[in-house]
Amino acid sequence: KKKTATKKAAKPKAATPKPTPKKAAAPKPAAAAPADPPKDDSAQKGIYDETTLNWTDLTGKRTGATALGSNKFYKAHIHEVGGQFECVFNYGRVGQSGQFQRVRCATLDAARRTLQKKINSKLAKGYVRVEMRSEHDERAKAAAKGVDVAGAKKKKRKKSTRTFHPQVRDLLKIMYGSVGKAVRAGLSSSAGASEAAPLGNLHDSQLDRGADLLDAIEKAVENKASHNRLIDLTNDYLSAIPRNIDHARRGGRLNLDLILLKDKERIEKEREFLTLLRDTYLQKEVFAEAAESDDPVEVWYEGLSCALEALERGDEEFERVRGYFDKGQSPRNSNFFNKLEVRRAWRLERNGKQPGFESYASKMLARPNATGKIVGWHGTRTENLMGISRSGLLMPENLPKGVHITGKAFGDGIYHAPCWPDAGEDRVAEDGQTYKRYNGALKSMNYTSLAGAYYHSHNTASLGYMFLEEIALGVPEVHLDACWGRNRPAKGYDYIYAKAFGNPRLSHDEIVTFHEDASRLTHLLEIGPKR
Repeated sequence: KKKTATKKAAKPKAATPKPTPKKAAAPKPAAAAPADPPKDDSAQKGIYDETTLNWTDLTGKRTGATALGSNKFYKAHIHEVGGQFECVFNYGRVGQSGQFQRVRCATLDAARRTLQKKINSKLAKGYVRVEMRSEHDERAKAAAKGVDVAGAKKKKRKKSTRTFHPQVRDLLKIMYGSVGKAVRAGLSSSAGASEAAPLGNLHDSQLDRGADLLDAIEKAVENKASHNRLIDLTNDYLSAIPRNIDHARRGGRLNLDLILLKDKERIEKEREFLTLLRDTYLQKEVFAEAAESDDPVEVWYEGLSCALEALERGDEEFERVRGYFDKGQSPRNSNFFNKLEVRRAWRLERNGKQPGFESYASKMLARPNATGKIVGWHGTRTENLMGISRSGLLMPENLPKGVHITGKAFGDGIYHAPCWPDAGEDRVAEDGQTYKRYNGALKSMNYTSLAGAYYHSHNTASLGYMFLEEIALGVPEVHLDACWGRNRPAKGYDYIYAKAFGNPRLSHDEIVTFHEDASRLTHLLEIGPKR
């Protein structure tokens, strides 16, 4: 009986697959020709509509997530699948991949209604829109340039056509790798951050929004706003610029004190991050092309718009550059004094920069009482090397919103640490006393990523990088104290000289220029502890 029952039960199972193909095949023609096809020309096969939302509620006041706070993303898009239109919803905690929900609709209009209903419900709860560069945006940009991407084949991987010195290859990997890593680490994957696109798909207008919020937070701090007000503003900022905040988890709870934007130091850290996002935005095509290349070095090199050449140790130029670093170092920089050495050096020239510099220099040097040409230093964090090499040192008014500016005490210009020709030598000051006028190299090193730098207390890098410059100086306006808020030197002067030589009120000489052609980058140095 058991065998008979088993056989009887098995017969229907064997019989059921026969009619199934017929039933499944019948709807196919109807599905392939939707009753309501897309009416707008912008809707092409692929992704039709995309929306990204974000919501940060650090205290859980609105969401009830009081232990870990709420830091959530909600992404939605519509794409065509087999003649139907599918809404894909991806949601979860920022920094995690999240969950997926898919809803099939017969028409594009129905899919759009489904998507909009979901989005409206999330906006009502407190989510905010994050402006992203959509596939449609990228297609429109390409079409405006006369490029047909509707049926474009996948781009072939670019093969390298030239060879590079191993040290040039290393430097390019450091430049692009450090900025990509820093952005991907700080920007949530909900913004689409990846190796090919470290910035993800954040729109430039969204970066402007983040910059405006940082300005508002800074004013609130200056006005001694309440703790709750700073929480609300921090929520707004983290909702606009998706960030993973789970590093602040402590014992199953979120330590708000590690995240809250409550002082100028933290605000400046966020401005540094926005600076990286800006640099990456300018180079987004380079990152994308490099990801498709068999050897990304050539793509990186071309994207930098610079001539780079490695200097060999022992060569005359290498020794000259090393001499600039070693001569007359200031003992006031006790953290680095007599402790560092030049490891490697590269000649660097931004394409098309030298003619403008030489034209400016000829005008300055023709002025009576002009200082002349000197060399100087500009230290920076490793992740900023790519942006500075590509764009140069820009005047503050030419910088995008939210970019971190390190110098303001002696005017709104471009700051340089001078390497005077007589650095380290005795010199008589106006008071008749003899002093040494020091090289500014170690002061600039304190702005780098090297461990032990004054201005970046959490540095762990074993190497730091610093630009060597040539600076054309006309007539100096000398200051012995800070002169905040100066847009330009006084009439008849060309630059501001913050004079520490013979002046106990200042620790280091600083040069502030107010024209982008007043200096040019000539070399990049890699500095590390003496071995």
